[in-house]
Amino acid sequence: MEEKITEKVEKAEVKEEGKKEEEKIKKEELSHLTPAPIPTEPAKEPLSLPDITISNLFLIQKRHLIATLTNIGTAPFPMESGGLILHVDGRFEKQYELKSLSDMALLQPQQSIVLSTPFSIFGKHEVEVRLNTSPDLRELDKKNNQFKKILEGLPIGPDIMIKDFDLTEDLELSIILSNAGEVDLRKGVIFRVQIHLNDRKISDFEHFISEELKAYSKNLYTLSPPYRVSLKGISKIKVSIAPKLRPDDIRMENNVLERRFIIFPFQIGAQGREQFSFFVPIFPLKDEAFSEKIKMEVRWEGADTSLKLSFGEPENVKDFPYVSGKSPLKIELPFFTGASQQERLWKISVTNPFESRVEGHLIIQHP
Repeated sequence: MEEKITEKVEKAEVKEEGKKEEEKIKKEELSHLTPAPIPTEPAKEPLSLPDITISNLFLIQKRHLIATLTNIGTAPFPMESGGLILHVDGRFEKQYELKSLSDMALLQPQQSIVLSTPFSIFGKHEVEVRLNTSPDLRELDKKNNQFKKILEGLPIGPDIMIKDFDLTEDLELSIILSNAGEVDLRKGVIFRVQIHLNDRKISDFEHFISEELKAYSKNLYTLSPPYRVSLKGISKIKVSIAPKLRPDDIRMENNVLERRFIIFPFQIGAQGREQFSFFVPIFPLKDEAFSEKIKMEVRWEGADTSLKLSFGEPENVKDFPYVSGKSPLKIELPFFTGASQQERLWKISVTNPFESRVEGHLIIQHP
């Protein structure tokens, strides 16, 4: 009985070994039929090209056309290879080479540039600017090389602005106007004038323009309030003007002027010297075409007497260590603007080199 069981086990083992041998032979046969793997080429990197788009159009000073270009590609764009083609209301107007509008040689990827054109827009128009590039310059996409926008520029006409303030011999306020427009302002135009002193309205009146104001600021016009506005100490002055008829002034943004006056009376003995200190705040720049100045004036009795005006902090004004002359002695200096709102201390000295006493005023005017 045991012999029969052993015989069956041996047969099963032989059968199992036979199956394994058959599977091995089939695998060897199939291996000859499987094709060899095809070698793959390394993936190619995307081509690096510039892609210039006109991202914005706008006007500065309400009239001059500005275009913003942005390189949204992956390679620098050579500025000498492009130009701007300008259409207004579907009609060709001008063409400008980019190299004539900027000194930049290359516009790098993800970089923008603001280009100021010499073209002016008068009235409301549809403006289209197209970027034209040389035929041999490849871009990722040339379909985004144009931009269209409705823009409205100032019409042609007078542009009355408050140019400056002045003080009479009695330290009374005078308002100086000019016409920055392209058209003369006729005599007889009526303007409404409001005056605020230290944030309180003290005067509101209508003024009849008694002479013609020439275009392009060729002449100045002095306006005196009907009621005297005398200044002393520290005074904050704000004046606004508005035409009775809107066409008499095409731009209202320059019809308000604010200034701070600081008036120091002085009496300086023979060969004496007196120093004055005051703070001037630093304001951020409001406009790329806008500049500020600080004005200083020394007035005194005695037409033949010369005084000297000097600065206590030479780093403030390196080009003007001192100034001397006869009354009135006037100086205008750049008013430096920046992001900081911190005040800066100015120190000014008035020197009397003569043997007699001098009496007068130091007048500071700044924004």
